[in-house]
Amino acid sequence: MAIKDLLIQIDAFTASETQLAYALGIAEAHGAHTIGVAHVPAGVASLRDDAQAALSAFARAGEQRGLTMETRLTECAPGDLAGLLALQARHTDMTVIGQPATDGSQQGRLQTAVYEELLFHSGRPVLVVPWAGRPKPVPQTTIVAWDASSTAARALADALPILRQAGKTVILVATDGQSTTLGADPGTDIAQHLARHDVDVELRRIPLDPDTKTADLLLSQVADLGADLMVMGGYHHSRMREYILGGVTRTIMKTMTVPILMSH
Repeated sequence: MAIKDLLIQIDAFTASETQLAYALGIAEAHGAHTIGVAHVPAGVASLRDDAQAALSAFARAGEQRGLTMETRLTECAPGDLAGLLALQARHTDMTVIGQPATDGSQQGRLQTAVYEELLFHSGRPVLVVPWAGRPKPVPQTTIVAWDASSTAARALADALPILRQAGKTVILVATDGQSTTLGADPGTDIAQHLARHDVDVELRRIPLDPDTKTADLLLSQVADLGADLMVMGGYHHSRMREYILGGVTRTIMKTMTVPILMSH
């Protein structure tokens, strides 16, 4: 798989030029056609010019990098935005969005709804960019949170084009000495699989402390290794029709310090 086209939600990036530069950097690193999407609530004409101006500036920035650019202005009720973006995402290789706000605001709730819809219903990976920091479009060190689940396998496969460019990929396996799902030699098989795909891979096993939350363990490893990107499956609580974010995913989204590539 190669990344040939990206969907980038402009709305969530408006507060940070660094985030937009990162999104364009990903497109540039992979030579991907880039589609920028901005949203205007239906019936609010006063915001249309601002949204169009943001799209035009985004297109110019991409063209200066030699990218092929496309912009789309979506006018709909806020409640319809998540579904419309998920539909558009199904026609691209990956979607890039900003970290949802966690301040309880209406905008934050809309961003979270968009993220959940993209993760659970677009069928495509979602690359979430944090508010802070200066992330590297071509990561020097990438962490893969590996638990041998189907979602982790999907995220790993979706991330392969990025992992091939990365300086090093660390397979992080948290073990408790009792789980049978990871096999007798946890992480070895998936590390060998990545090596066959020309990924510079390192396996790291971490004892699972029952008093340490999984999200805290992952984030501490990001800091310890100086990672530039984390790849993980999107966890959920329920197998019911309506998915609910699991505790690990929810905590990571609130406290992320590097871009996170998630799939479900």
